[in-house]
Amino acid sequence: MGMDTTQPKFKNDEVKNRISKRYKHLSKWAKGQKIDYFRVFDRDLPGAPVIIDVVKDNWLVWVCDSPWDHHNESIFVEWLKVLLNNIVNQPVIVKKRKKDALIKQVFHQKETTIIIQEGGLNFELNLTRYLDTGLFIDHRNTRQYVREHARGKRILNLYAYTGSFSCYALSGAANFVTSVDLNPQYNQWHERNCQLNHFNPKCYEIITSDVMNFLRKKHSKYDLIICDPPSFSHSKRKGAQRFQVQDNAKELIDLCIKNLKKNGRILFSNNYRKFNMIDLNLEFKIKELTNGFCAKDFEGKWASRCWMISP
Repeated sequence: MGMDTTQPKFKNDEVKNRISKRYKHLSKWAKGQKIDYFRVFDRDLPGAPVIIDVVKDNWLVWVCDSPWDHHNESIFVEWLKVLLNNIVNQPVIVKKRKKDALIKQVFHQKETTIIIQEGGLNFELNLTRYLDTGLFIDHRNTRQYVREHARGKRILNLYAYTGSFSCYALSGAANFVTSVDLNPQYNQWHERNCQLNHFNPKCYEIITSDVMNFLRKKHSKYDLIICDPPSFSHSKRKGAQRFQVQDNAKELIDLCIKNLKKNGRILFSNNYRKFNMIDLNLEFKIKELTNGFCAKDFEGKWASRCWMISP
């Protein structure tokens, strides 16, 4: 028999109670931590295929893959909007996060840009234009670790996106931070985040380049390299190379090692669920740090893994 797509199957009270309790609990925690952006719900119950974030004065709902047709998915989303507005009456932004949309960013004409705080820093977010908002909140504690270990160091941030790791490093008194990303729009966004936090332009540089090409040409040595590559990328930008993290991680880490100082370290992470560090057969010191970096709002749901690698 085929899967029934005629009606959404979810238990109203169960979903309502789960979201309400999580919001009440986590909003108090977030306020105490001065966090404007946190996760409330992540497909926690059968029949509720959504991720729900609180982003300052907005609800952000990600609709994930479900067996429903468009009509019945819309029924669930409308019910959910009412539920969320009964908890806190604020705008509900709905985005689709389907499997076939994970590789590419989805462009929308509408712009909803806000400034949020995390860790005493300011970040610009765009809630509607792209698939992602501009800040990966699952790495909140990883960023804090970087800040705590940044003082006086020369740091390289690879696949820098909008520069959140770099901002934390600069706020931790890094000597100099170099950031590399292939996307010029993200690099402009990164620069705006640096300006929002009044960082000295003499203390950082933002480079538009394919990461692998950059590492092959670079001869500077760094105390710490932050490397959080995508699971997969296949950009059409000039000079870009196809990348799959399991296939290319060994070469990537080898190149990072060549750009490290003698006592330097690599903070390596990714969220590819099938990634296997052992299969890389690396001849370096490797320590997994995953358990120490999981944030409170991601307990039991954190997909990323982190390792410290040194020569």
